[in-house]
Amino acid sequence: MSYQQSNKDFFSYQGTINRKDYTINMLIVIALSIGISLVRFDNFVPYIKPEFLYKILMFMVNLFQFVMLMSAISLIYRRIADFSILRSPKYIDYMKKTFFILFVFPILYLFCFRFFIDIVPFLQNIMDIFVIFFLAPLGVITAFLIAFIKGS
Repeated sequence: MSYQQSNKDFFSYQGTINRKDYTINMLIVIALSIGISLVRFDNFVPYIKPEFLYKILMFMVNLFQFVMLMSAISLIYRRIADFSILRSPKYIDYMKKTFFILFVFPILYLFCFRFFIDIVPFLQNIMDIFVIFFLAPLGVITAFLIAFIKGS
């Protein structure tokens, strides 16, 4: 698939996505993520007799949440690719850096890097504050706003 071809898939990093499809797919991903987070799975414990089945259920729920997060990231990446097509290479490079800082770095930090810097609690606290209170809200606002930028 070409870099400039439109792609409506939920989990693909190739091609672009227009504003309407981005909005619809992002609303679906957000609704599924919120819906799965509102379910209280600890209430199912009395009904699931072998304890390992509950652990398997929780693993599947966490895996589903991770897939929804990666799907949202792929939607954002393709939307940025859509409105960056006819721009200068400098602008495209700037958007790639912005995408990494606002969307990829917070996820990598929260799921991977945070556990490696726990030997320096002061640094971990500063990074937690920076990522959770600055980068994450800025990323959510940016993901909302890129739905309104016209593409090519």
